[in-house]
Amino acid sequence: QQAITTGGVTYREQPWHKECFVCTGCKKQLSGQRFTSRDEFAYCLSCFCNLYAKKCAGCTNPISGLGGTKYISFEERQWHNDCFNCKKCSLSLVGRGFLTERDDILCPECGKDI
Repeated sequence: QQAITTGGVTYREQPWHKECFVCTGCKKQLSGQRFTSRDEFAYCLSCFCNLYAKKCAGCTNPISGLGGTKYISFEERQWHNDCFNCKKCSLSLVGRGFLTERDDILCPECGKDI
């Protein structure tokens, strides 16, 4: 609530001291950093991904979708493109047919005996 004399930040048409404009999650300064918001609260990308992003079924890391990141979605699960591989032979299944066996995805060759 103090006057801003230098180095202010405007967010949602409101003035902030750059020291006061911080991530809702970790409290790091957001001035000059990439950030996003949810429900009127600002977050650094790391906190936002950890709190809200879908998790990859392959590596369990968040799928941010930011910057045009591509991912595969199938039956309530998502994978980074680089993680969408056959469980047995590691062949990339992006743009290919695949089979499922419980939680695993398989290429047609590895899945032919199921």
